[in-house]
Amino acid sequence: MADQTVLAEILNVINDIKFTAFSPDTVELDDYLGGDLGIDSVEMLEIWYDIEKALNIKVEDHEKRDLYTLGHVLEKVTSKLEAPAEAIG
Repeated sequence: MADQTVLAEILNVINDIKFTAFSPDTVELDDYLGGDLGIDSVEMLEIWYDIEKALNIKVEDHEKRDLYTLGHVLEKVTSKLEAPAEAIG
């Protein structure tokens, strides 16, 4: 799955939760989730849940730490999509 497609899916999830209209053309990968996009910690939990569900991946809680920018999230999600299929429990 191409990075732009993954980014669009991540932004769709964010838009559904935040009631925003972010698109790949209106954000930068170095935008901070909290400061630039206005995502709080509770919303981020919902966003991760919905991303995992939409893309059929699993990101462990410890892997979600220290991901501060949109680019960090994109890298993590892309790495999970490229990883060999693992049992999702």
